[in-house]
Amino acid sequence: MSKLTTREVTLSSLMAALTLISGYISLPFGPVPFTLQTLFVLLTGLMLQKRAAFLAQSLHLFLILIFKGFQSFLSPSFGFVIGFIVGAYVMARFLENRPFSIKSASVALLIGSSIFYLLGLPYMAFILNGYLDLNLANSLILKTGFLLFIPGDIVKAIFAFLISARLQHVVKRVPN
Repeated sequence: MSKLTTREVTLSSLMAALTLISGYISLPFGPVPFTLQTLFVLLTGLMLQKRAAFLAQSLHLFLILIFKGFQSFLSPSFGFVIGFIVGAYVMARFLENRPFSIKSASVALLIGSSIFYLLGLPYMAFILNGYLDLNLANSLILKTGFLLFIPGDIVKAIFAFLISARLQHVVKRVPN
């Protein structure tokens, strides 16, 4: 495997910083707040190569641990952060040999978002019911950790597509 280029490191760092900053702008909606983080994770998966996407969201996780401490592991939303790493990587991997189009981007957005929830919801349930011993019904966890977020996620996915479609040519022109 070759070394990361300056371009990959720069774009990864930028997306990590944007993802981190967007997490501080939040509206409380139960155990998981509504933030713009997923917009930037989706942009990461749509615009960066797989290595850079993985690096960006791994760096985001590292920055969370630096700024919020290791107690972040006990947050109900921490599983989603893990999902961001996997989701952004899988999105970028899916798109790497495909032309960027509304169809390929839509599939990538659906895959990425599904991964966020497939990793985030069980972790949230474990923290709420296993660690905090709240004994919440799975239906309530599904409602507060997934269903409430669907409308916002659809809007963020649309914006992610529009922004990435506009920036695809700019990002590809950045020299190595």
